[in-house]
Amino acid sequence: MRRFRLLFLVVAAALLVPTALLARRALQSVAIERDARHQTVAERLFDEMERALSGFLTVEEQRPFGHYAREYTPSGESPGVTARSPLADPPALPFVIGYFQRDPDGTLRLPTERPPQAASGEIARAVDAFWAAPASAEKLRAGGEIQAPGSTVELDRGARSEPVQQALRDERKADGAVSAYDALRALNKGIEQRADRQSKVSSEYAKQAAEESASGAKGNERAAGQIGGSIDGRRESKEKWERERFELSPMIGRLVEERRLMLFRTVVHERQAYRQGLLLDVDKLGAWLGERALGASELAAYATVSFGAAPGLERAKPGRRIYQHRFAEPFEALAARLALSPLPGLGGTGYVYALAGLSLAVAVLGLGALYRMVAVVVRYAEQRSNFVAAVTHELKTPLTAIRMYGEMLRDGMVPSEAKRDEYHRHITAESERLSRLVDNVLELSRLEKGTRRARLERGDVGAVCRDVAALVEPHVEGAGLALRLDLEENLPAVRFDRDALKQVLFNLVDNAVKYANGANAKEIVLRCRRAGGGLQLTVRDRGPGVPARHLRRIFEPFYRGESELTRRSKGTGIGLALVRGLAREMGARVSGRNLSEGGFEVELAFPAEAD
Repeated sequence: MRRFRLLFLVVAAALLVPTALLARRALQSVAIERDARHQTVAERLFDEMERALSGFLTVEEQRPFGHYAREYTPSGESPGVTARSPLADPPALPFVIGYFQRDPDGTLRLPTERPPQAASGEIARAVDAFWAAPASAEKLRAGGEIQAPGSTVELDRGARSEPVQQALRDERKADGAVSAYDALRALNKGIEQRADRQSKVSSEYAKQAAEESASGAKGNERAAGQIGGSIDGRRESKEKWERERFELSPMIGRLVEERRLMLFRTVVHERQAYRQGLLLDVDKLGAWLGERALGASELAAYATVSFGAAPGLERAKPGRRIYQHRFAEPFEALAARLALSPLPGLGGTGYVYALAGLSLAVAVLGLGALYRMVAVVVRYAEQRSNFVAAVTHELKTPLTAIRMYGEMLRDGMVPSEAKRDEYHRHITAESERLSRLVDNVLELSRLEKGTRRARLERGDVGAVCRDVAALVEPHVEGAGLALRLDLEENLPAVRFDRDALKQVLFNLVDNAVKYANGANAKEIVLRCRRAGGGLQLTVRDRGPGVPARHLRRIFEPFYRGESELTRRSKGTGIGLALVRGLAREMGARVSGRNLSEGGFEVELAFPAEAD
């Protein structure tokens, strides 16, 4: 049995450990998927903001040089024709405070005809403050490191458990592995598009200038050839083009006040540098971007956005994720934080826990049932083996006595007739004992197979008790005990099987003799009395009783509380099991209990007969 338990523990560990590891990996996978999806949502929201900024920036970068004056000469018109600048009207976007142009001599010009005094004064202060102070690089940090422009990072990732963090690191550092997160992130092209366009602005103007220079030079050469090919004419045409060409730099963004952002470009015209740009309200810009990104979508119920240079957004509730995005140039001085509540339908850990719990419960129940079944079979086999050893011993004892007394009678080793009679009695008693043992084995076999049929008759139990007492009294007295018969008068008649009842009483008395042999009060009581409308039959001894740990199993077949190697009492372990089986055949109930004053009592209760 010990070997079986060890093998069972190994098998259970082989089943449960992989199940636990699988559940752990499933939870990590759910956490990775949930993080990736939240990160993707954050990336796409910020990408919408970047797209909105790119659209706004495209308009400003393509704005002609002349728009920054109140009146300008439209392209294709003669120098005398002027038009009102589009920037003379109030800005259409709520976050644009106003436009400005700073001439090479430092003069500040506003294209607005009659700008509000507050706006014009704010623009003037911002421009003067910007060019009066040295430029400083903006360093926006996230997680202790400087965050690159155009990137999104999750803040407070350390709040997650170490296994999940390690799984996330392994997932994203796997060589040659492309996760779903990376594939979705590659869709965010707003930043790259703007970066590409920013780098192309100067090159496009340079290319255009080169083409105009070449065409102008060729035209001059043709004109010069027509009039004689004057070198001075070609030089004068080139110098004129040099004076009139434009060179535009990409837009640059700088914070000039706590909540003000200046965008400006440098325009070189006729070898003079002009600064043209606009002043933005950061708070209104953030509100506009949030509206463009979220709008009236369902995501607005789960997302909260703060915008600015160093936004603060607290982790309001467990499970909420905070992402920080630093915008691409020329808005790299600005950042936005997005707080995302757990999104519905993403990574149900409860589902994994339920499945893992169900799998674990099924595994435990299955292993428990398997253990119980195999343990019962193994225990039953051990008990049968013990039973064979016990029966062999019990059969050998009476056979040895019968053979010994028979040989003594055969060889004439009998000193007197009294001894001859004694030998005969011993042979008869041992033969009866042997017969009862064989009958018990046969009866138990028939009960287990279900082939025994009780022959129930209505009769007097008291008469059977007297007959049994007369038969077993010599055996009881031979063991140094006394049998007392206690029968109540006028006992009711009940239905029982006469042979089965005798066999039950033989086994109960024999069991009492074995366990009460060493008791101080050497008495066995066979009592029969009324109990309600039925009958109560008890056999009681004055022995040590049955230990509490064995009490509930004494009626099991082949069960013995002592080991076969160390037990001191005789028996086969089938007596009480046979008693219970025969009692059930007669419709009676059997039970055993230790008595408070000492000893053990077995009760056989017959139900009342229906009229």
